Amino acid sequence: MTTVPATDLPAHAFGRRGDAPPADTFTATQVHGTTVVAVAGDPPSPSAREGDALVTDRPGVAVGVVTADCLPILLTGPDRRVVAAVHAGWRGTLAGVATATLAVLKDRYGTAPGDLIALLGPCIRPCCYEVGPEVSAAVKEAYPRWADRVLVPGLGGRDHLDLISLNALQLATAGVLDVRDRGGCTQCDAAGYHSYRRDGAGAGRMVSWIRAAP
Repeated sequence: MTTVPATDLPAHAFGRRGDAPPADTFTATQVHGTTVVAVAGDPPSPSAREGDALVTDRPGVAVGVVTADCLPILLTGPDRRVVAAVHAGWRGTLAGVATATLAVLKDRYGTAPGDLIALLGPCIRPCCYEVGPEVSAAVKEAYPRWADRVLVPGLGGRDHLDLISLNALQLATAGVLDVRDRGGCTQCDAAGYHSYRRDGAGAGRMVSWIRAAP
């Protein structure tokens, strides 16, 4: 992965505390699954109201996902006219929400994984993301060859999960050549980000979004 910022990207932003997305951003009701919602038509509208990824090729349309520790992933094609926003918590990650989105981009728009740029945003990082034995077991069952790379032993015998690495490995294995980590730990940085793990049920939410080129 690279952390070098790009100038070859459409308008986009990863959510921070106090930020608001553009008023016309399309979002969906997120359920920690792998449903991909397409925003299409004239005027554009979502094909479903429930899902954890949104895709579009409509000029000027913005799609976004809501997070407060989960990983936001923004995807764009080389001409900036096909874009996607993905919400990847641990459940969605294990189910393969990122690769499900790649499949829709290929089938619907003809955009191959190798032509995409993937931007990975702020989330709870392995420094803070302690998980229970049931999550560790699920990771080992779903991705046994990567378990040693994405589960970091922590104090008290519990593992810490590296959502960034697990999604980056999925994207790279599916053929995405350009994966860029924008950094930021939502639990560590209380001034910059909302965090469900840190703040509990009263935690705020952030919207990360990307707009197809006009």
